[in-house]
Amino acid sequence: MPVLKVNKAISSYWRTNRSRQEADELALALRALRKVAGHLGRNVKPVFWKGMAEDDGKSILIDPAACGGKYPVAPLVFDALTGEVVMGALSSMEWTEWVRKKAAESCSEIPAAFTPFVAALVSAGEVVYAASREKPPVWNLYLEAWLRRRYAGPERDPGIPPDPDSLAGAWLRKVLLGERREGYHFYYEDVFACLEGLPGELAAIAGRSDASERREQRARLYRLYSAKLFSWVFSNWEEYGLHEDSAVNLFDPAGPQASLPPDDEAQEEKEDSEDDGEPDQNTAGKPGLAPEVLERINEILATDEEAKTLVAVAVADPEAAEMPVRFVKGAAVSDVRPDPMQSRRLAALFREHEKKARLQRRRAARRGLSQGNLDVRRLFRAGIDGRVFKMRQAPSEDPAFCLTIVADASASMGGKGLVKPWAIAEKTFASLAAASRGYQHTVKIFSYHESERCCTLTDLFHGNKLYTVSPGGRTPSGQAILAAASSAGQARGKRVLIHITDGAANCGAKLSDAIAYCRSKNIEIYTIGCGVNRQTREFLRSYFPPESIFFLTDIRYLAAGIERLLRRRMLAA
Repeated sequence: MPVLKVNKAISSYWRTNRSRQEADELALALRALRKVAGHLGRNVKPVFWKGMAEDDGKSILIDPAACGGKYPVAPLVFDALTGEVVMGALSSMEWTEWVRKKAAESCSEIPAAFTPFVAALVSAGEVVYAASREKPPVWNLYLEAWLRRRYAGPERDPGIPPDPDSLAGAWLRKVLLGERREGYHFYYEDVFACLEGLPGELAAIAGRSDASERREQRARLYRLYSAKLFSWVFSNWEEYGLHEDSAVNLFDPAGPQASLPPDDEAQEEKEDSEDDGEPDQNTAGKPGLAPEVLERINEILATDEEAKTLVAVAVADPEAAEMPVRFVKGAAVSDVRPDPMQSRRLAALFREHEKKARLQRRRAARRGLSQGNLDVRRLFRAGIDGRVFKMRQAPSEDPAFCLTIVADASASMGGKGLVKPWAIAEKTFASLAAASRGYQHTVKIFSYHESERCCTLTDLFHGNKLYTVSPGGRTPSGQAILAAASSAGQARGKRVLIHITDGAANCGAKLSDAIAYCRSKNIEIYTIGCGVNRQTREFLRSYFPPESIFFLTDIRYLAAGIERLLRRRMLAA
């Protein structure tokens, strides 16, 4: 049985979306933990913070108090939370509740005083089984972090007879963490000797391919060891009163996955609280989470609860590689500041457009009419023909623009070395967002990337705040344009979609289908290629006409490129 060993936090290598705000951080952490559960496999119970769902055994519930009230959550603490989710997910997939229930049948002949010990050791055995079963072994590192934190408190004096929790914990530390402590009471040593072969047998079962066979073999193995413990060990423990006549089944098939039985003090506190006669206001309904925190978490995760949907587009090619699209609202607020000079230039552009729109409205007025509003510029005609009235003509179209930015956030935008393309792009977005405030135009900013064979489209500008993402994955440009165009379908004014990329599309729907869809919806589409190579230039030119495509030698010129495009389009005669 390999001993788990890790010396530093590992979640810090991949968890980049964090926040100092409690609700935001709890939402981001829960989203990350759900992704971990999704990576482990299917048939995994949903993950919630305690208080977000009922404690009925149908969910993996994580105590938010484990974060210690410090945000963002420390990487070592998040490792432990991840380990708890890993254990809960594996319990779902490996039928741990069913195994516990079947193993509990072996307690029918065991006195009530010893059923808690058997239940605790079965739960500990499932942890050992999970460490043997899961591949790749990186999940074992998170299991170790969870175990170390689970038993980080003061240890019960090993020189006195054990209780169920201390016995199971000591055995887990010995088997999985490789701890070799001295001074244990001989009752501990008796159990250790009796369970000597259990880890190896669990590892052998873990290597089997059939899931039903694995759970049947584990239940049988626990029944055998339960009988062995009673006949070899428990019968010699005089302190626990073998004369008690009733046996009670303390296995809890519906209990929390991967949770060892609580210690005596916790159980006493629970009983005391039950005897008060009045429900605790902090634990009734939604324990551990303030209402405003819970509301904010649900708001952030609202879009994640939606099922992955397909963008319904009628394409000519039935073989088009369309992929699922997930719409997500940005949750991590960007700390990038806008460029003052660029913000002023863009704001000046918007003012110029507004001035031009007002002038066009004045020119649209019909003059020399026999009725309408009095026109002071035509009063000299009062004695001639009486045509001294005017009437303002309604504009033929809404002068406002709906500007939709669709930015490539694939792995290449993360950059290598000192140049970080995504950071430069974010500064441009911050400048555009700041300049657009106070004007009638609608500005939407989306990022996109591929993750788990799904196109994730993230809304980076909502609630008058700019948000950020971490670049990664492939480049489903066509799929992202389709999704963004569908979201802009009902917007008022002239609809302009600007696609920004540093590479060619390599997954998802065809770019030609996306362009055709935009044209069918009367959406103008432009592409800005930033620092692309010759092959990518030719790829983009094959889809976009010359007047709809711009190439920049470096992404550092992105702000100037967007300004030039908007100036040409918004100030066109």
